[in-house]
Amino acid sequence: MKEILRKCHECDKSKVKTININKDKFIYYNGSYYHYNCFIKCKTKEKDNNLSQEELVKLADKMVLNTKELKTVRDSIDRDRLTYWIYENYNISVLPTLFFQKIKQINDGTFSKRINTSISYYDLLQIFIKMKSYLDKVNNKNERNGKKIPIPNRIDYDLAIVINNYDEYLKWKQKQKSENTEKKQIKEEIAIKNNIKINTITSMQRNENDDEINIADILDEVF
Repeated sequence: MKEILRKCHECDKSKVKTININKDKFIYYNGSYYHYNCFIKCKTKEKDNNLSQEELVKLADKMVLNTKELKTVRDSIDRDRLTYWIYENYNISVLPTLFFQKIKQINDGTFSKRINTSISYYDLLQIFIKMKSYLDKVNNKNERNGKKIPIPNRIDYDLAIVINNYDEYLKWKQKQKSENTEKKQIKEEIAIKNNIKINTITSMQRNENDDEINIADILDEVF
């Protein structure tokens, strides 16, 4: 997939973007993006700056964490991930303006009265990815029946299917969350049991010098 880039307010010239969202440590500040080091450099140059270098580093570290939590930033990046995946998956170079308006309305929750919730760019992409095989099968069936849909129209067609399966996606997501919680609980229980067994072994090693204890055999009992 195409790399997601942002323009650094400090070091990038016009029409140049060198911040790689997936690789670089970056900061979003006052409506602009900065490389981590560029942000520190920029703050250092400010006339009213009275922070030490150590304090500036701490500030920058805090700003990195804040940036990751900003909805504006997350939405922007997730929108790019969604559109870049569509470019690649449908082998298309240009998407109509109406498409971007549509997914923004879906993300904002203003797309249709029949949809009483917002569907994030992130969730739209996840559903597209999970339904790719099904969407391809539907399109192949349409073509076999003599209904060849132009790519821009097919994207709208598939988007409608994706939206209609949002409730099923939420059920799947909840199931995954429950399973992950259960797996975490099992791991914690195993860790506790292992700790008990190891403590038992240590105690037995102290008290029974004549008997050789096989730790692997005892730990196997946990499973």
